[in-house]
Amino acid sequence: MIQHTSSARYKAALRSARAASPRIADATSKPAEMPDDAMYYLSEDLMSGFGVTPDGWAIGLFSQVKGRGPEMVAAAIREGAHLLDCFDGFLPSYYEQFGFIETERVPNWTPGAPDVVFMKLASV
Repeated sequence: MIQHTSSARYKAALRSARAASPRIADATSKPAEMPDDAMYYLSEDLMSGFGVTPDGWAIGLFSQVKGRGPEMVAAAIREGAHLLDCFDGFLPSYYEQFGFIETERVPNWTPGAPDVVFMKLASV
């Protein structure tokens, strides 16, 4: 079950996930960079979560539990997420499965790192 949580509790869970998983650390922003005005959600076991900004951006989506990603993306959409950005690689095609389409691509956002891909829900 996914529940609304405080910014502080979400950031603590994200900090733990980033420390435990280089893949999560590479794909998410640092907890200190996460906005306080977003709505945050965590799984009961604190192993998965995401945020949704007031203007509909999915942020900091993570899961340490294999196979739980689709549940997190679906929940983020239910909670109002219709925009996201991610690093190029497997993530753009992953999010396409849920109806997101690429709207912009910024190469070399971070020198030597993958492109940043901006996406929106096609149905919005």
